Amino acid sequence: MGRYDNLNKIEQLDPVKDHSEIVKIMVSYEFPWDFQRSYIELAFVRAFASPRMAGLVAKRGYAQAHTQRRYDDTAILLFEMIKHGYDSEQGRACIERMNYIHGHFRINNQDFIYITAALILEPIYWNDRFGWRRMSEKERFAWLNFWLEIAKRMNIKDLPDSLAEMARFKQEYEDKFVYNSPATKELYHLFVGLISSWFPLVPRGLVELVFRCILDDRSLKAFELEAPPVAVKKFIEFCLHARAWVLSYLPARTRSGLFVDRPSRSYPANNYDVTKLGPSDEDLKKKISV
Repeated sequence: MGRYDNLNKIEQLDPVKDHSEIVKIMVSYEFPWDFQRSYIELAFVRAFASPRMAGLVAKRGYAQAHTQRRYDDTAILLFEMIKHGYDSEQGRACIERMNYIHGHFRINNQDFIYITAALILEPIYWNDRFGWRRMSEKERFAWLNFWLEIAKRMNIKDLPDSLAEMARFKQEYEDKFVYNSPATKELYHLFVGLISSWFPLVPRGLVELVFRCILDDRSLKAFELEAPPVAVKKFIEFCLHARAWVLSYLPARTRSGLFVDRPSRSYPANNYDVTKLGPSDEDLKKKISV
């Protein structure tokens, strides 16, 4: 299979009518590792940098008590919709579960728009920096359409309908609402601890340093972090660019690299039920101070 066969197939599809198929090919076969880093990790770091959202998550305590489980459950809900489609039986169950969980939090519509914008834009930004090729215009438009449809089913109102407007909203939101707070710092250190647990032989300080190298200045400020040394940042970026260069010469994937197509740490046998992912009813109904 040629390196660009998937892209050639995508270019024959319609980014409006066929957006789910385009997204599945793109995420499962073209950029699976990159979407795991940007769609799950960096997008949710963005959410944690907002005190309004970080405060809601931190007060519940579920993320602190079940950090790996929360990561896996979130990734499964989002990637199951990519694998099966948001209007499939599995996809509808994922949306219903997310709506049920979010219904127990006092989240305003602006915050929903922001996290949706982060989920859409962060993979595009990452791909521009570190992808083995850049997303085509069809891929970007299909990705936008995919999430606009999910947002409708999640009853998110007034969502911008173009990438440019999405980026403008995201910038304005961050200017107003992204800054440091005890909750943002708590969730950042929790997240770094999670990533460090994946590399038990690597000192936590080194893992945290590498992570700081891929954060932007606004996120560093929100988490009250020092910018990494320029030489270290350039080295990490060089490694990611080298990875992309090597990938560009390898054969195309023939097996899906999607998160839900391989065992996760919380579900090594993939024996999860999407209707029960996330916090339990007991956790969700727990009274918390606002």
